[in-house]
Amino acid sequence: MKPPSDQDEHPGRPPRVPLSGAAARSPSTVPPLRMALPADWVAPSIARDRLEHWLRDLVWPAAQREDLVLALSEAVSNSVEHGYGVRSGSAGHEDAVVEVVAELVADPDSAQRVALTVRDSGGWRQPSDAAHRGHGLRMIRAGGDEVVIDGDEGGTTVRLTSRPAPRARRG
Repeated sequence: MKPPSDQDEHPGRPPRVPLSGAAARSPSTVPPLRMALPADWVAPSIARDRLEHWLRDLVWPAAQREDLVLALSEAVSNSVEHGYGVRSGSAGHEDAVVEVVAELVADPDSAQRVALTVRDSGGWRQPSDAAHRGHGLRMIRAGGDEVVIDGDEGGTTVRLTSRPAPRARRG
C-alpha cells in the first residue's frame, strides 16, 4: 500500500500552518492542505485528523470545524466505498487514491471560507435512493454553504464551501 501522503513523514500530522503576522489575516498566504490517501478504510480517519489540525491552526470556529471534519470524513468514505467499491472489512485497492485539498479562501466581507475538494477516479455510481442509504450525502451537504458533486465514468469530485468565518487574529 502507498503511504497516506507524500507531503510529510508523519501520517496523521499535516504540516504546520504559519499563522504569525500576515498569515493570520491573509488567506492567500496560508498553504492548502493536500492529501493523497489510499482507497482504504483508514483514509477517512487520516483525513479527519489532518483537517482537524489544519483548522485548529487556523483558529477556525469549533462548531464549523466539527461540521467540516464530519463532511470530509463522509466524502472520503463515499469515495472508498462507492467510488472504488471497497467493502467494510476488506482490503483497499493498492493503487487507488482519494485526493483531498482544503484551501482557505477570502470572502468579500472580511470573512474567510474553507473550500474542500475530494476526488476519486473510481467508477461513478448514481446514489441510491434506498431508505437506509444516502445519509452521508445529507451530512456532507449540512457541513457547508454549498456542495457540488460531479461524477462520470472517470470518477467523482465533491466540492464543499464552508460557511463564512471571521478572520483569525493572532496577537
